[in-house]
Amino acid sequence: MTDLFLPAAMHARGFDEKQLLRARAFIRVTLLILSGILVLYGIWAVNEGPFDPVSLTWAVYALLVGGNLVTVRLSGRFHQVTIANNLAGLSLIAILLHYTGGVASPLVPLFLTGVATTGNFGGNRAILFFFTGFTAVILGTYVWQLHAGDHVEDIHSRFAFLLTALVLLVLANLSAQSARTKTRRMLQQARDAAIEGRRRAELAQAAAEKTLVDLRETQSQMILQEKMASLGSMVAGVAHEVNTPVGLAVTGASQLRTETARILALAADGQLRRSTFDEYLSVVDELATLIEKNATRAAELIQSFKEVAVDQSSDARRPYDLRAYVSEVLSSLAPRIRHAGHKVEMAVPDGIEMDGHPGAMAQIVTNLVINSIMHAYPDERRDGTLRLAARMLDDDMVELAYSDDGQGIPRDLWPRIFEPFFTTRRGTGGSGLGLHLLYNIVTVRMGGTVRVAAAPQGGALFTLVFPRISPGRPDHGAVQ
Repeated sequence: MTDLFLPAAMHARGFDEKQLLRARAFIRVTLLILSGILVLYGIWAVNEGPFDPVSLTWAVYALLVGGNLVTVRLSGRFHQVTIANNLAGLSLIAILLHYTGGVASPLVPLFLTGVATTGNFGGNRAILFFFTGFTAVILGTYVWQLHAGDHVEDIHSRFAFLLTALVLLVLANLSAQSARTKTRRMLQQARDAAIEGRRRAELAQAAAEKTLVDLRETQSQMILQEKMASLGSMVAGVAHEVNTPVGLAVTGASQLRTETARILALAADGQLRRSTFDEYLSVVDELATLIEKNATRAAELIQSFKEVAVDQSSDARRPYDLRAYVSEVLSSLAPRIRHAGHKVEMAVPDGIEMDGHPGAMAQIVTNLVINSIMHAYPDERRDGTLRLAARMLDDDMVELAYSDDGQGIPRDLWPRIFEPFFTTRRGTGGSGLGLHLLYNIVTVRMGGTVRVAAAPQGGALFTLVFPRISPGRPDHGAVQ
């Protein structure tokens, strides 16, 4: 109901909340005063008649208060209307006191209560204004009664009581107003602090979210770099390994050309003998065998690396034989393994036909081997044995077990080794992403599980279990 008397401007969205609360409080108090005046008018009209001076005064008072509500609704000037209402109200109170016994009027306690209540809704100036005006009314009534000689015997004590009550009310209202002001200030400070805290929290949250996005992007880049690093390491090893057979083949071809030029020169001079030609044929056969053997070796190395490298870079899905493909990956890693002074034992049976992403399998084997070379053998130990075995399980599942005979992984680190960026070789070449990448490939890409344990020979044991047919839609012609 209070909103019916609010000015139209206060109904607009975004209006000052503080002013709106004050306006509603003013209207609410005014409505309560109007209700009380109407009740008193009704009582007086029933007892003394509607045209009794007191009844008419109450009626005028009610019209004044109701008119103020309408004026506020139309003009929106709360302060000016409040002053005018108080001045007119004090005048009507003086009239009512005149007709009901002056200082001894039974309405005095009611007016004291009303003035005290009204003062609670204003500031310090409003409180002083209300009480100064009411004091002036009481003092004027007291002086008029003394001058007219129409008063009760204890008028002086009553007047003194009223002044004392007014002073106490003023002090009480000022104290209450001061407490309310402090409380409002503290609430405002708390509200401002809460708003500032929320703003800082939102800024911190935004910064944290941005940092998380940056970390994820950085992690993705580092994972890609890890894949490229392992591929680059494989390239370097294969290049070194291919260099030997290619060099021997080039040397053999050069020697063959030299021998052929010598025979041609002898033939041109007519000095070619049967024994010389037979010797030449023997050398040609030896060199041809050398060239063919080394060229074949180089071709095999290049073909194995080509398939593994293409699988790791394109990550296309296709069917493949697990034994044959793991052999190709290990062949590509052979230079790195031999350079470290270790050997590999493989126990993968024939006939395990996989359908999935061979690049993922190449990354798994590469990361396991590189992890052993970097971490399992301290003090440049060069006699390690890396073991890789696989077998079929029930429900078309494959188990791949990889182990080494190195120093192993402390048990307290087992729960953390698959975390991103966790490494015990920080600053000496370890990125902390190798096993994390392996874990993601096995669990997410291949739909399997991976666990770590201690190997029987004393090193680390990684057991991978995954479906023979990787999750997702198999390509056309995939093995079922």
